[in-house]
Amino acid sequence: MLYFLQVILFNHIHIFGYATPMTYIFFFMMLPSNTRHWIYVALGFAMGFLIDLFTNTPGVGASAVCITGFCTPWLLKLFAPSGYAFEEPFEPSSRTMEWLPFIRFTVAMALVNTFAYYLIESFSFFNIGFLLLSTLLSTLITVVFVCGIEFLKNGTSKKKAP
Repeated sequence: MLYFLQVILFNHIHIFGYATPMTYIFFFMMLPSNTRHWIYVALGFAMGFLIDLFTNTPGVGASAVCITGFCTPWLLKLFAPSGYAFEEPFEPSSRTMEWLPFIRFTVAMALVNTFAYYLIESFSFFNIGFLLLSTLLSTLITVVFVCGIEFLKNGTSKKKAP
């Protein structure tokens, strides 16, 4: 579902020509904490490759999402609930992590992904201003969308008792 939203809707949003939401990182954030490292990378390549097919960015998305998948387990350990020993798997969410650590985790994931994407796309530090502005604005808009999706996910999964 996130893939189709990304390809059909989010890839056509370019706020001020700099910011594009990359909500597909939410896919990695929904995987259980005991997911093997190589699975993140393999799924990242597959998702990035499919995104590249529809956005005409050969290899850019696949590379960026592979890098994001590679960093995800470490970021998850960094922002895991305090005192968590990783003996029991958990699904990263605002419920299991609370909102502030979840937002920090989302910011870190979005920052890694957007920086990798724009760096690979430009393939240089020549226009560092555009790289940093695009990374910053895309990270912010991605965080807003991912937190909105998480909020909706929590809102629809809660059933009020009569």
